[in-house]
Amino acid sequence: MTDNKEVEDMKEFMTILMEVKVSLADQNGKLDSLLDMKPKVDQAYDTANSADRRSLENEKDIDRIQEKVSTKASKEDVQRIIAEKDNWKKTLPSWTAVVISIVVFLYTIFTTIN
Repeated sequence: MTDNKEVEDMKEFMTILMEVKVSLADQNGKLDSLLDMKPKVDQAYDTANSADRRSLENEKDIDRIQEKVSTKASKEDVQRIIAEKDNWKKTLPSWTAVVISIVVFLYTIFTTIN
């Protein structure tokens, strides 16, 4: 009976060993799969860091552009400046006539005095 018991124990032990072996092979396959993914994960990490740096640079550029835009003239300012230039162009002939009249007046006064 002891031989029979030992044989049964040995069979049970061998069955357990076989299950452990299968389990280890399964774990080894999973580990290989993870190790195969490591370069891809590293590449994704590098890409994420690069995108983060680019994002920070873009935020700085956006801030600079917004600052430049805020210092630019608004549409109303441009229209006001154009209107002022138009007014200057409209009044130039009258001012020219006034200046010519003053010059003629002064010329006649100086020629009559001498």
